[in-house]
Amino acid sequence: MFTMKNVTLKQLLPIAILCAASSAICAQEALPDRTLRIATGPKTGVYTQLARDIQKVCGNVVNLVQVPSTGGVQNLMALSASEADIGFAQLDLLQQMGKGGEQNIQELQAIMPMHANLLHVITMRAGSRVGISYVPFTEREVPLTGTVKVISKFTELKGVKVALVGSAKLLGQTLEKQLGYGMSFVEAETDDLAIAALVANQVQAVFTTGGWPYPAVSKHETNSGLMLADYDLPGQPPFAIGKRNYPKINAYDMKFLAAPNLLLTRPFKPAGEKGRLVTALQSCILSHIDELQEGSYHAVWKEIKNPTDTLGMTRYPGGSSVAMLRPVKAPTQGRGK
Repeated sequence: MFTMKNVTLKQLLPIAILCAASSAICAQEALPDRTLRIATGPKTGVYTQLARDIQKVCGNVVNLVQVPSTGGVQNLMALSASEADIGFAQLDLLQQMGKGGEQNIQELQAIMPMHANLLHVITMRAGSRVGISYVPFTEREVPLTGTVKVISKFTELKGVKVALVGSAKLLGQTLEKQLGYGMSFVEAETDDLAIAALVANQVQAVFTTGGWPYPAVSKHETNSGLMLADYDLPGQPPFAIGKRNYPKINAYDMKFLAAPNLLLTRPFKPAGEKGRLVTALQSCILSHIDELQEGSYHAVWKEIKNPTDTLGMTRYPGGSSVAMLRPVKAPTQGRGK
């Protein structure tokens, strides 16, 4: 059953704090030595797949326990609340949530840059009904009211209702504040629920963010009736414009608003227990970057061009100042899956 609610910035952060705390409960139990809790995202999301990749190549140095979440917003709150040790988040979210006094978020440091999250604007190929009239004091539609609107470009979203998923909850509101399109927003807990609302004409578009190819989009085919709207505006820093394809829904050379990601850590003392683990993990990933980019790992690893460029954010001061940890026993079969 689809459930959604109106989104406001004042409501969002307290909700994220509660969600981050509850989702990390399983990670608070007794953990094995040399373990870091990593805030990721939905089970099928790109953040989760990247954590599995890191576990595969560096699990003999540092063990990772995933703290599931809905994405970058909840990851930042989990890091702020000490419910995770490291985690993924978009640069724009980090800047926005750290602005105005959230000291714990302001003090987060970057282990390394990651891939870009793309804003996927999902609409109906046949269009959605807009301008529908309703019987007074009821939710019943007045027959034959409204018109069908096909939304193939971002600039055609003026005045429509949009379902926001994950990190798009803040991004959507940021774009509305900048553009003044008169979009109204509702929050959807998952991509599937948001798309169900789109098909039912409860909303006319879905905003969801993720690395390419994003599983929630790539699993759909042409007969789903879904399509992607082109982002036909310039990208203002820290955003850029990226082009990608989703062949199953006939989406070729599509333009997306792209937001860079970082792998972040709390500001641990480099010589402390957690600090040494973060340093070991940082060094391990950097030493295996060619393997991650050229091997059978997620495609977004190939987007990392300079793994020491942390996009203006303070870089975690590990490296040669801290002795490397010796490898531990290789992870058991199936770990990280």
